[in-house]
Amino acid sequence: MVEAKQIKEWAFQNGADLCGVAPADRFEQAPRGFHPADVLPDCRSVVVLAVRFPASSLQARSASAYTFVRNMMVERLDRLSFDLSRTLEAQGALAVPIPSAEPYDYWDNERRHGRGVLSLKHAGRLAGLGVLGRNTLLINEKFGNMIWLGAVLLSAELEPDPPADYEACPEECSLCLDSCPQGALDGVTIDQKLCRQRSIASTPGGGWTLSCNVCRRICPRYLG
Repeated sequence: MVEAKQIKEWAFQNGADLCGVAPADRFEQAPRGFHPADVLPDCRSVVVLAVRFPASSLQARSASAYTFVRNMMVERLDRLSFDLSRTLEAQGALAVPIPSAEPYDYWDNERRHGRGVLSLKHAGRLAGLGVLGRNTLLINEKFGNMIWLGAVLLSAELEPDPPADYEACPEECSLCLDSCPQGALDGVTIDQKLCRQRSIASTPGGGWTLSCNVCRRICPRYLG
């Protein structure tokens, strides 16, 4: 029998800094097509994993350095969720890993707006890993907004964690809204088209870098 305690022990032993569980029925507000059961019809639980983002990368003056760290975080979370799903499947459960970034199931080219298979930020909130800040990033009490997320959908019912209910942003704080060079934040959501115009840059060799992280770096809670 699969148990939440065993999953968390495995996650921490394999490099996760945070691990929480949300029952699938907490996702009733998910957009049509993006509920866990839309991906795995027999989903009963969502296991959310998080790894701390090295905070020093925000001080780098090279966009390539920050982009490298981000890409390594994606690779690490994808490997964690992949390996966890294999472990759980070997115990007789249906387990589907969710990409920590691309590919998208939804893309609006005109708005340059993408949605992942599952909103990992909202899944993280429902699994008790943090609360959403005005910069739209998930903020954890210990690690601030310096976390990257992954998830596994599971057919087994697990003991859930309570959703996080602490304060993300001071009531009077609007640093991220005021500092965004694109004016892409409104305190609730983000205009992805405006954000991408500044935050993703092409390199001379045909690659790309993440060239803006102001909303993450300016936040007083970026380190918890």
